[in-house]
Amino acid sequence: MTLDLLALIYLSAAANGLLVGAISLPLIISRSTLFALTITHAVLGGAILGIYVNEVLGVGLPVQLTAFLVALMLSILVAELSEKFFSEDVSIALAVALATTITVVFSYLLARISPAGLSQAWSYVAGTSAVATLSDLQRTLSSLAIIVPLIHMTSGEIKYISFDRDGAAALGLNTRAYRYLFFALGSLAASTLSMSMGVLATHVLLAIPGAIAVKLFRRKLFTASYLSAACLSLGGYALAQALNIPPSGGIGILSAIAILGMVVAREA
Repeated sequence: MTLDLLALIYLSAAANGLLVGAISLPLIISRSTLFALTITHAVLGGAILGIYVNEVLGVGLPVQLTAFLVALMLSILVAELSEKFFSEDVSIALAVALATTITVVFSYLLARISPAGLSQAWSYVAGTSAVATLSDLQRTLSSLAIIVPLIHMTSGEIKYISFDRDGAAALGLNTRAYRYLFFALGSLAASTLSMSMGVLATHVLLAIPGAIAVKLFRRKLFTASYLSAACLSLGGYALAQALNIPPSGGIGILSAIAILGMVVAREA
């Protein structure tokens, strides 16, 4: 492996870590970790749907776009159902069921028409960041430029709305607009991360840096979230390279160790 490629891989890893750190803490403080489940399932379904459409119609539709749109639509569905009809847990379960149905149906149809397309779909499960390209890094940096400023400007309102929606509305906050913005940023982050780290690693990693920041630090929570996410991402890539496994595997191992560490620290 050349030095330039190695540098690109670890730059991508660092950028992915910063992106995780930006969205992880708001997910924790707004008690929206179950929402991350909806996003990652929806991203996978949207990616497979995009690959299927490209194979059938022969168009060059960006897969990240379909993944983002499906994730956003199902996130809005969760918001509306929990606002008017069901509890949030039930709404999330319904959205995950829809996302799983999309994944299963279009995976089956894709396998019938294009084994190569199915292999591409699998790359979104396990991740393709072991062969990072300049476009991967540019995509992540573009998402960072959008997500980080908006998250920092709205994290206080998002936290307040999650704990006292009626009080926030009484103060004049447009609770629906803030929630939609948060869902859109979460969907963009998850779809971007899934293109490189894979859906499995994204799902595991989304909640852990924010949890580390909240459990182990009292101040500068965003800084703690960024640093822990970057360490997990970079360390996961290094471990994967040492063990000759996909980066998502290395990230998963370190994430499990981090969770055990938090449990031990809490018991101590």
